[in-house]
Amino acid sequence: MGEKTKKNLYDAYTGESKAAVRLKAFALKAEEEEYPGVAKLFRAVAESESVHAFNNLRLLREIKDTESNLEEALASEQKIAQVAYDSFIVDAEAEGDKAAATMFAYARDVEERHAKLYEGALQHMVAEKIPAYFVCGVCGYVADGVVPEKCPICGAPEDKFFEVQ
Repeated sequence: MGEKTKKNLYDAYTGESKAAVRLKAFALKAEEEEYPGVAKLFRAVAESESVHAFNNLRLLREIKDTESNLEEALASEQKIAQVAYDSFIVDAEAEGDKAAATMFAYARDVEERHAKLYEGALQHMVAEKIPAYFVCGVCGYVADGVVPEKCPICGAPEDKFFEVQ
């Protein structure tokens, strides 16, 4: 694969991934404003954008065997938690943006949790165990097995969690 094509595939992957998330957020807002048809359209196009992102990732040969994918995901979580978010927090605090600093802190702490989940995933593979996972809708914390009464990262109540199918 040529260097330009490789760069273009990465750029397309990034753009499609961002579009998918943005459109999911738009769908939530449309639901909130009681426009279910528009919300459904946003979700449909978000899924389409996810297909595009997946196809780019596949062509980049970024999807390997599950053990390699777990190692890659773990390394990525550790890097973002240890490097990026700490400097993001410092910058937000220096600019007086407490909301952004809080969200960055939540994300950093949740990324550390993701790393621990990946570390345990290999044991689940060996045991052929399929655990239940629950995500905090406020900060993104992932609980395995049981929903906590209160999110250990942001303090959100149990009813803010949703199960991942």
